[in-house]
Amino acid sequence: MTTPKLSIQTRPWGPAMNRERLGDVLAEVAQAGYAGFEIGAQHLDLGRPEILLDLAASYDLAVVGIHVGGDLTQTEWSAEQIEPLKRAAEYAAQVGAPFLPFSGRPKPGKTRDDFQRGADMLNRVGQIAGDHGRRLCYHNHNWEIADDCAELAYLVTHTDPNLMSLCLDVAWVLRGGGSPAEVVRRFAPRIAYLHVKDTRGDEWLEVGQGDMDFDHLLPVLQSLDLPWWTVEQDETRRAPVESARLSRDYLRQHGL
Repeated sequence: MTTPKLSIQTRPWGPAMNRERLGDVLAEVAQAGYAGFEIGAQHLDLGRPEILLDLAASYDLAVVGIHVGGDLTQTEWSAEQIEPLKRAAEYAAQVGAPFLPFSGRPKPGKTRDDFQRGADMLNRVGQIAGDHGRRLCYHNHNWEIADDCAELAYLVTHTDPNLMSLCLDVAWVLRGGGSPAEVVRRFAPRIAYLHVKDTRGDEWLEVGQGDMDFDHLLPVLQSLDLPWWTVEQDETRRAPVESARLSRDYLRQHGL
């Protein structure tokens, strides 16, 4: 079994830091002990991949994921909406990021038709990612976990496994009322990437500081034998580098 490399989502540093002082962000990522990072495409100049390549090389960090998203329930996607996804996939290839995590959006009372539109769109985006040698990974939130993972199960069943994998976010599983370990086992064949995070109530916490039963969950995650795990903390009351270090130290104490 391979020990995964650990990366971190740069979200806790905030939009301004990600866009204007990314070098400072990556310096702190490296200081906290991570081997790579994931960042949202909205923070990047997608026409200038050399900027991110130079910064990542400066701190000996891998670019692991370029995060994108969109409303999967709309009836038709225009060329103007598809084009940014094409640019993001091309950019991910240029900077060597293997994963293109994709977040959908909530909509009250989604129907099966909504689910099917989502599956069709993910197949389309997955083909775009595949054309650039990248892996599209659908990132769940709590709404895909409701009703015994009704939406997530539909998307998995109605998408091509060669075009779409999962980026399973274990804390959103918990917030959605699911058992993270059981959901991992259920969808294991489609999971290519992980967001490892912790939560208590409506607060996001450092890994090991919340309600997640990591003693039980970590061996289940390790059984997936994935090359990368990404720590994510949507918000923090601490300095981002401090939160990053606390999560990294917890995982190091557990052999990761």
